[in-house]
Amino acid sequence: MIEPNPGAGPDADTLACLSDLQKRILWLSTWTIHNANHIRAKGEVKVGGHQASCASSAALMTALYFHALRPQDRVAVKPHASPVFHAIQYLMGNQTREKLENFRGLGGAQSYPSRTKDTDDVDFSTGSVGMGPAMTMFASLTQDYTRRHFESVRAREPGRMIA
Repeated sequence: MIEPNPGAGPDADTLACLSDLQKRILWLSTWTIHNANHIRAKGEVKVGGHQASCASSAALMTALYFHALRPQDRVAVKPHASPVFHAIQYLMGNQTREKLENFRGLGGAQSYPSRTKDTDDVDFSTGSVGMGPAMTMFASLTQDYTRRHFESVRAREPGRMIA
């Protein structure tokens, strides 16, 4: 993994690495949706998936997770981009292939990031569209309040809340 460096822009080698990662992430997220809809045995219910939402967020999420984020930062992932999130978690070793193969199925990766149902590192459950920005704003306000009122919290580096 590339070391987080939020203050500096990436050099040419880092950009090339991020570009390669982004292509893998986009391919893996598209495969996850395709597998769920066309390859895996299914019942009558259409599984669905949001390939356009994944394509529109793959580059940004790649840059966040592989270059900009620090351990204390938190991200509310766009609900329809969960396959991108799960692909990133898979490449980081936090998600299994079996969970990707069972996307939107029993025991598989969830169609929307869920802190209670997903086994990878979800910061905010964003199943309801529009909740991500509200949750990150509230988390930021809460962090600011606790930093002002509690000495033990003040000593820690504050995190960025990203939606």
